[in-house]
Amino acid sequence: MIARRRSLNNGGFRIPPELKKSHPLLTAASLRMLKRLQEHPDAPRWTYRAGDYLTASELRTVVRFRTQLNTARRPRKANQPSPAILARLHRLQSKVPLFRERVPRGVAPTHLPHIWGQIATMGREDVALRPERLVPDDLDLERMMVYRTAGATGHALLVPNDRIAVACYQPFLEFALARYGVRPRFGPDRVACFLVCAQKSTVTYATVLSYFKGAGFAKLNLNPEEWPGADSPHRFFREFQPAFLTGDPISFAEMLRMKIPAKPMAMVSTAVALSQGLKQRLSEAYRCPVIDWYSLTETGPIGYACPKNHGYHLLPHDVHIEAVAPDGKPVSPGEIGEITVTGGRNPFLPLLRYRTGDWGRLDFGRCPCGDRMPRILDLEGRGPILFRTSHGTVVNPVDVSRVLREFPFVQHEFIQQANLECELVARPISKELAPDQVAVEQVLRVLFGPGISVNIRYDYDLGSRADGGKVIPYRSELLLAD
Repeated sequence: MIARRRSLNNGGFRIPPELKKSHPLLTAASLRMLKRLQEHPDAPRWTYRAGDYLTASELRTVVRFRTQLNTARRPRKANQPSPAILARLHRLQSKVPLFRERVPRGVAPTHLPHIWGQIATMGREDVALRPERLVPDDLDLERMMVYRTAGATGHALLVPNDRIAVACYQPFLEFALARYGVRPRFGPDRVACFLVCAQKSTVTYATVLSYFKGAGFAKLNLNPEEWPGADSPHRFFREFQPAFLTGDPISFAEMLRMKIPAKPMAMVSTAVALSQGLKQRLSEAYRCPVIDWYSLTETGPIGYACPKNHGYHLLPHDVHIEAVAPDGKPVSPGEIGEITVTGGRNPFLPLLRYRTGDWGRLDFGRCPCGDRMPRILDLEGRGPILFRTSHGTVVNPVDVSRVLREFPFVQHEFIQQANLECELVARPISKELAPDQVAVEQVLRVLFGPGISVNIRYDYDLGSRADGGKVIPYRSELLLAD
């Protein structure tokens, strides 16, 4: 009995009170790693505190999900959701207000495939304007965690989530790494991952992750203003040498420019599409696989790049993907359509034919790499975009999103021309709540600097025209090489 009590009490180690809620499974060894990251003399200015909040039973749930992720991968058929997804939809039909509106009452799960294309699709507007209509009636709202999308490919959204669903990102990453032959050994004496950003401003923090056996994790911003000295990022990377890195192509390009001395086993590129040229340069410079990753905050991970370059394999086993036409009907096999997602593991945001805003065609055939899950080919709509200030400094689309998200916009299009002039076309929530255009112009001028013209126009039909016109939130005539 005494031995059991000691085991339950983490070998006699008591979690510091200020960390007990955010790190329930913290050990003495993982606390040492956390302090090493936070207190290192070359650490950046930390602006946030984060933890995984996982209890022992919740961690076991994530581990079971890892098993399912590996065992439930099997071939799919076009336009046929799996029985498990249909059964979940049937259970949620009476609990989710939006589902009650869109799925005919009394329809058995076995009959849903016959009317699937007639069910109205969801989109960003549903999340932006009516999020309460997506939350099941019977959920414990105390568990809700709210994330703000980065806004790299559209106007930022507030997305509710749950800590178990968030922790499932880690088995997804582990699976994708293994598909490239990368199997890191995790533990409290190691750093699992650095999430690398290159933005004007973003939250930065260090933490440890229970799923990775107490290994360290940090979100870093390469903005020189965030670090104690010019060489601090180089020494910090050299000191901790994370097993793998995640970040967007702009951040990884900045790592190359700064000659950051990392030795990752792999790099996972997220947020926007990775060009073949940059992928090759990164792979040569850091001598590791570079894995392109397709994910949205609203959907979670969707796909990872096939190791044999045959598109993006569907990553989660618990979602159904379609390619649909502007009218919401599935396109014919092999045709380009908007990628649409149903299912997922986020209890606070169940998805029913959610339109991602990205386009591609689906292939359900056998892939030479051996993964039996469907592939997305010719994925469009996520190209890397950058802007520049009047002084030539890089501005990430996330920086633009950060200032625009303070205004009640549903969607927007932001364009910078080759002469650096900018134009914003935005759709306010309503005419009554439309923000003062002068105020919007002022925050953009602060971001881009003096001398740059910023023209603003409101379009209350943006993104909702009958012709199904696609909103491209960011465009630039400048190139990464400019």
